[in-house]
Amino acid sequence: MQLTERVFFYPWRGRGNNCNSILYAGEKVALIDPGHIRTELGENCQEMLFRQIEQDGFTLENIDLILCTHGHPDHCEAAAAIQEKKPIKVAMHKDDESHTEQMARLLEQMVGTRPAIPRVDLFLQEGELELGPEGEDKIQVLHTPGHSPGSVSFYFPRDKALVTGDAVFYGSIGRTDFPGGSLETLGESVRKLSAIKDVEWLLPGHMQPIKGQDAIAENYKLITRMFF
Repeated sequence: MQLTERVFFYPWRGRGNNCNSILYAGEKVALIDPGHIRTELGENCQEMLFRQIEQDGFTLENIDLILCTHGHPDHCEAAAAIQEKKPIKVAMHKDDESHTEQMARLLEQMVGTRPAIPRVDLFLQEGELELGPEGEDKIQVLHTPGHSPGSVSFYFPRDKALVTGDAVFYGSIGRTDFPGGSLETLGESVRKLSAIKDVEWLLPGHMQPIKGQDAIAENYKLITRMFF
């Protein structure tokens, strides 16, 4: 589903647990949070995602980079399967590198199946990430921990789109009871995100996107009253 000239949003519509995915088609094509390979109900998330992407004219061959908002399996597991098909670089914050392994062990204990873990090639840090050789295509990376130690969000200034991962949802926030989670820290991250005013699309890792500056501002007010 195309939202802006460069930003495409792919909501998860299955029954099991999985995340929304985003594709950014700038000078380089970046796939954000490819999700699970399969859900706990056996749904083939990866196949379902690429069917949606292909409807917008993209294939695996077009993707240059995978960006992960954090290291939970429902956001990054499919990156490992994609790496088996194409030598593509995966980027994540360093604070979630060991956390990814920890969460994989926890999920295995919960559902009996160990998720795949992608190879992380690039470590993200707060600041600008240049996608193009001329330096004209930039993503702003924001470290927004609380849901996990290395959670990040991505802001696309030219498209006025903000990808929040599991920091901010429509009317809610990500859980903080997993290892490395902190409600206080997440509150600080939410305040950081709410300070970005020029946003027309807020794209969360779960649930529906939020369109329009007024609706986004009201959503921040709501979750602040409810949780912080």
